[in-house]
Amino acid sequence: MARVSELGYRRPGMGIALGIDLGTTNSCAALATPTGVEFVLGARSERVHPSIVAFPSNGGVVVGADAKRYRLTEPMHVIHSAKRFIGQNIRAPLVQLALTGVRYKVSEGANQQPIVTVRDRRMTMPEISSHVLLYMKRCAERQLGGEITDAVITVPANFTDAQRQATKEAGRLAGLAVPRLINEPTAAALAYGFGKNRDQMVCVFDFGGGTFDVSILKINGEVFEVLASDGDFFLGGDDLDRALAEVLAAECNRVLGFDPRPLPVMMTKLMMGAEAIKCHLSEHEAAEGEIDGIDLPSGQVGSLPFSLTRAQFEELIAGYINRTLEVTNQVLMQARLSPGQISDVLCVGGSTRIPIVRQRLAEIFRREPNISINPDEVVAQGAAIQAGSLTGTIAGTGMGARDAVVTAAHSPLATGGAQTLRGPVARPVLLDVNPSTLAIQTAGGFVERLLDKNAPIPIERSRVFTTLRDNQTRVEIDCCRGESRRYVENEPIGKLVLDQLPPKPRGDVKIEVSFRVDPDGILHVRAADAESGVRQEAQLQVIGAPESTS
Repeated sequence: MARVSELGYRRPGMGIALGIDLGTTNSCAALATPTGVEFVLGARSERVHPSIVAFPSNGGVVVGADAKRYRLTEPMHVIHSAKRFIGQNIRAPLVQLALTGVRYKVSEGANQQPIVTVRDRRMTMPEISSHVLLYMKRCAERQLGGEITDAVITVPANFTDAQRQATKEAGRLAGLAVPRLINEPTAAALAYGFGKNRDQMVCVFDFGGGTFDVSILKINGEVFEVLASDGDFFLGGDDLDRALAEVLAAECNRVLGFDPRPLPVMMTKLMMGAEAIKCHLSEHEAAEGEIDGIDLPSGQVGSLPFSLTRAQFEELIAGYINRTLEVTNQVLMQARLSPGQISDVLCVGGSTRIPIVRQRLAEIFRREPNISINPDEVVAQGAAIQAGSLTGTIAGTGMGARDAVVTAAHSPLATGGAQTLRGPVARPVLLDVNPSTLAIQTAGGFVERLLDKNAPIPIERSRVFTTLRDNQTRVEIDCCRGESRRYVENEPIGKLVLDQLPPKPRGDVKIEVSFRVDPDGILHVRAADAESGVRQEAQLQVIGAPESTS
């Protein structure tokens, strides 16, 4: 099947478009200019913005670095790691497990969505994420001196249909049209290879704060073709921090004589301390010191001493690292490639700074991984390039530098408006894959596969359904995602409902249902009478997705 990447999309009146890496721990935004990629800066000129939203007691909403300081004083009213729960089914076991690591209140909402309750206000995860997007939009508008209405947003390669729908909904709530979602590893490869006339196979190892992805891509000039991709959206730096925080909590119990785990403020303090220790051990062989400000049961304030070597930390997180390597080997097998056929291994995401991660990658590929790109910013760079290809503001060179800088002479941020190149615009061609197998339940609890994992997208398949009873006017089909042949071993994604069917004898009504995954990885369903072609009513409400989309 021929593939197109729908790069021809351009909304009437579309000017500058942001590229946004909406991360679990941190987010980053950038835009493409005729001379390079520039980053959106915060109030302190920071290019990386914490994905944290606080609702302080004195009112209002605080986002980013300023919101982070409220985690120690009002942890129940500070929302972090929202990306882990966006578009998720709150009843899923892994979601329930992940919820044990947050201190704010989450309950079940419509369509089994996770709902956050803060100061008697109920909000969906897209609403929370929209505050982060709106913050970066306003920072960009402050730099630009004008309005921004469009953004290309990145998502993990293995994000489900519901998670992708919810991400687009977050953009809409932030006042942004989202012409394209782009997978994070693909965006990183774009920043690495666009304008470089490369011809090679690359592995993008994306180990961030809350999610893990690995993709194998073939780069040929400006064509970026994903051969295979997989990941785990409950595996990231947050899990490493939590493992270390549990060790600190046990030490607190041993040394100070009380268990801090039931205390939200204390565990937040230990989580933040664990993150600092982790970062320190990425640069040093040992970490030793004290965590101050420990509120003791006696009413006094004490401190918790700690001493940890890098080797001890590596032993603690070995299970998580092994999981990333298992997925990497699986993706190589899916791409039908050996490690020796990979020309370069790109380290993306802050967790790739951990030395043992790079060491284990070097063991698999028998080459040192590429650390010349900035792991925190490269995904936003790629998103900006994709956005620039839609708006005509890129030239095709100078896109993938490790630390892209402001180019004031030609910058739209300096001139107060967008510049459009004269002459042809370089356009990358992105050929991505379906993130997971889509299947429907059949007799005996088995499934029939409709759209295979790692199949090139966009892709469309049709299936004819019929009635099983006389005068049946409604058919319901359970849909799932996953690789097992048994329905119960896969993840349910929703129920397809064919409604308002004509009352006829059993088997006389035949409805052809088409399942299409678009370039954003979002599933679309349509139905028609198999004989007449007349459109029939078909609804697939995906579990965890915003109610307004189907």
